[in-house]
Amino acid sequence: MARSLQHRRRIARNQDPKRIMPSTTDQTALVTCSYGPDLRRCERLCQSVDRWVSDDIPHLLIVPARDLPRFRPLQNTRRSVLAVEEVVPGRFWQTPFSQRWWLDSAAWPVRGWIMQQVTKLSANFATDADNIVFADSDIQFIRPFSSANIVRDGALRLHRLPGAMSGGEHLKWHHRAADLLGEERRYFGADYIGQLITWRRSHLQGLQAHMENISGKPWYRGVARSLRVSEYILYGAYIDAVVDPDERQHYGDTHDLCHCCWFRDEVDALATGRTPLNTEAVAVLLQSNLGLSDSEENRILRRIVPAAPTILETVSA
Repeated sequence: MARSLQHRRRIARNQDPKRIMPSTTDQTALVTCSYGPDLRRCERLCQSVDRWVSDDIPHLLIVPARDLPRFRPLQNTRRSVLAVEEVVPGRFWQTPFSQRWWLDSAAWPVRGWIMQQVTKLSANFATDADNIVFADSDIQFIRPFSSANIVRDGALRLHRLPGAMSGGEHLKWHHRAADLLGEERRYFGADYIGQLITWRRSHLQGLQAHMENISGKPWYRGVARSLRVSEYILYGAYIDAVVDPDERQHYGDTHDLCHCCWFRDEVDALATGRTPLNTEAVAVLLQSNLGLSDSEENRILRRIVPAAPTILETVSA
């Protein structure tokens, strides 16, 4: 309990000992959490970031320590490569026998997918930018992107789809968010999951402090030990259910900044022209678990983004 109290005080003072933020006065930062198997996709993402994303937006790659040597070549004047173990508070180790499992300080097993969510929820320890934008490795920017895409009259975009995805696995994620927030189990009224999701750093810190006040334990423990959880639903539910409406500094947006292909038939329809590219999209997602090879992804991306062949060079498998 004493350690938890000390940790809460460090969060309140914004002086966590593992805080390694690069010095910056930028208002917006792009954050990508990746790992070894997604290196090739991440290379293409970085090429597209350097072509299409405004130069005043720094890009942070956060990867497991064992993958740092492979990702270091992607570092440049606007991009830093950090280790998960440096960014996430507490003590977590990636198991030596698998890239998909971690252990916490009590040897509790944590799935890689959950650990990536813990890492995103630790983004305030990696950057001091006011606005945080998450760009997964399996997206590619295809059009210009700047803070103007996500800030309106001083308010930050919040991807929010009222009434959407209110059942099934998504409902279970809402219930877990309610548990972590100390709320009654329910659907919080909207879906908050998408690509290029945007969070306010101050609210992320508030979310961490709120979860610790509810549980009396470090916030990351409750998230890491969840069987199912969604970091985007957790943040969205916190904004809608806990934060005072006058202090949210978010505007709801139902439009997706990314043209998402979650399933193979969606990829095929986009690649063959049966589904047109979303005219409002600044990026394209080809879901990483569809089993597409590097060469297949490059061919598809060239067909749908013929004006940008230089950022989609063939990557050897």
